[in-house]
Amino acid sequence: MKKYFIYIASAISLASVAQNRSIDFNHGTFSEIKAKALKENKLIFIDAYTTWCGPCKYMAKNIFTNDTVADYFNKHFVNAKIDMEKGEGIQLAEKYEVKCYPNLLFVDGNGNLVHRVAGSMSVNDFIALAEDAQNPEKCYLHFVKNYSNNKSNADFLKQYILAKEATCLEPGNLVDEYFSLLEDDVLFHEENWNMIQSFVNSIDSKTFSFLMSNKDRYVGIYSQKVVDAKIADVFKSSLQAVLNIKSFNEAKYADVKSQIASFNSPLTEQVFFEVDLNRAAQNAKWDDYSKLAIANVDKYYLKDASALNNVSWTFYENLNDKELLGNAEKWAKKACELEPSYANLDTYAAVLYKIGRKQLATETANKAIETAKKEKLKSEDYQGTTDLLKKINELK
Repeated sequence: MKKYFIYIASAISLASVAQNRSIDFNHGTFSEIKAKALKENKLIFIDAYTTWCGPCKYMAKNIFTNDTVADYFNKHFVNAKIDMEKGEGIQLAEKYEVKCYPNLLFVDGNGNLVHRVAGSMSVNDFIALAEDAQNPEKCYLHFVKNYSNNKSNADFLKQYILAKEATCLEPGNLVDEYFSLLEDDVLFHEENWNMIQSFVNSIDSKTFSFLMSNKDRYVGIYSQKVVDAKIADVFKSSLQAVLNIKSFNEAKYADVKSQIASFNSPLTEQVFFEVDLNRAAQNAKWDDYSKLAIANVDKYYLKDASALNNVSWTFYENLNDKELLGNAEKWAKKACELEPSYANLDTYAAVLYKIGRKQLATETANKAIETAKKEKLKSEDYQGTTDLLKKINELK
């Protein structure tokens, strides 16, 4: 046993010695970094990050400090680590259309984008990304430069769409251009159904119209549940696109609802309810929220523990009327009957506390904590319930 311990300790010691290098990031201005890249005839690697981004922290701690990564990037690139929410980073985020984090950018000495991808990754994948950045046939710039000459090449367009997705950019018209090149029968193949699920998000899409016209055939291949989920997702995305416009247009919102209704889908009413409910929550219109919920939750959510829990918690956080909270009590209880998880029990206990049902609230809070322990949650994960239990005990 002692030998085994020494072996492990030695291995740990060797590992710590082996991993003692990291990417050398330049901290000058972006103009200075570009000048350095031009002088050394190298590309610039930019870690476009934010301070709150978990995957960014993972890359900084585990990947940028790997010896293999450090040696490769320090040899082949001028490296920059830039907070996209501070200083020059704000303008650079706009210039390079940084939509998610981390965004891993490769630009030339003149600041022209060459390659990009988003998200955390392994050491091997990160090295492969760097190699692609230096390969004129694999980098993102390859698609940008060759797009106009490949509009009739379905394989090229598909790869371009996937390249955009990999960096959180909207593929836009590329999706309809891709599907327009395919024969109708090919649209039912699994690879293209996967493309529809991932990239068709508007009721104005010709491909979505094809889906609606051939819904029964898709259902026969992929199931009612899966196809309905995709249709509902497109309806919601189309409405949300209107809600996301800075100058909200009520008439446009009503027009999109009318277009959705014209598909005569049995999903329409529930979609309208869910989008309007979210809209009311986003605008903190709690009277509207409660009216919508009371009119529709029993109709659509009585078998959906997660939805029941979410609405009940929203009532708990934002409403004080005990009569209205009585609805949340009923829904939270139902959620626990469907799925007696820690999260659901915690919500039920909170609602019971707010309406003054001390004994049942105490029992439910204790049960929530017991369940949290069974689910192997850390004490800090259910600290809110522990604090709630103290408040419940103070009730008269």
